[in-house]
Amino acid sequence: MVLGFSSLCASLMQSLVIPIQPELPHLLNTSAANASWVVTATLLAGGVSMPVSGRLADIHGRKPILVASAMILVVGSLVCALFSSIGPALIGRVLQGVAMGYIPVAISFVREITPPHMRNSAVAGISATLGVGGALGLPLAAWIAQDFDWHMLFWLSAALAVLMTVFSALALPHVAPVDRAGFDALGAIGLALGIVGILTGVSKGNDWGWTAPSTLVTILGGLIVLIGWGFYEVRHPIRSSICAPPSNARSC
Repeated sequence: MVLGFSSLCASLMQSLVIPIQPELPHLLNTSAANASWVVTATLLAGGVSMPVSGRLADIHGRKPILVASAMILVVGSLVCALFSSIGPALIGRVLQGVAMGYIPVAISFVREITPPHMRNSAVAGISATLGVGGALGLPLAAWIAQDFDWHMLFWLSAALAVLMTVFSALALPHVAPVDRAGFDALGAIGLALGIVGILTGVSKGNDWGWTAPSTLVTILGGLIVLIGWGFYEVRHPIRSSICAPPSNARSC
């Protein structure tokens, strides 16, 4: 229940600001182009944090990474709730995206602690929160933004994140790490650059134009980086690889 609730809360961050997106330039006193990054930043940060969080969980244990992800969500939500300018909003939204790494770690964790006959259902339930949370976030955020100050969106997410942190710290059992190998920092950086490049080009293609140099450079650049990253990873010592094959249950 804790993993399902927390994963649902983390996935809400995907659509939290979509209902107020047209008003963000006015609310943040910035241009429409800059305000659009408030949505894109979370997507990019989530795309990077999910595989990296999974690998860190293999090395340091699932529970510490789950608690850390929830605490990052608290900080990101508070930053967005306390400020009304584009800089802090982007920082807070990036942190909220990083916190989405909670979900893949929760999936692998529930697979480890659930009895075999319930394992498939449990994994499916946690996985479903990624879509359900995004869908629920739209009407919830629209209602809050309509009837309250827009900062209440982030005060709500901060309150949910505090509950995530407390529940994860107190209710989840400790499970020993499945891999004590080192963390492949260079591999993580390469993966991050590749994912950010592709997702930036795809998400901003409509604004920049699909044949614009900026769009083509970011997408093709991301693809080239990921191809190079793949060659690097298959030649890198497997015990320290960012996406090493599983010995038991992996999140990567």
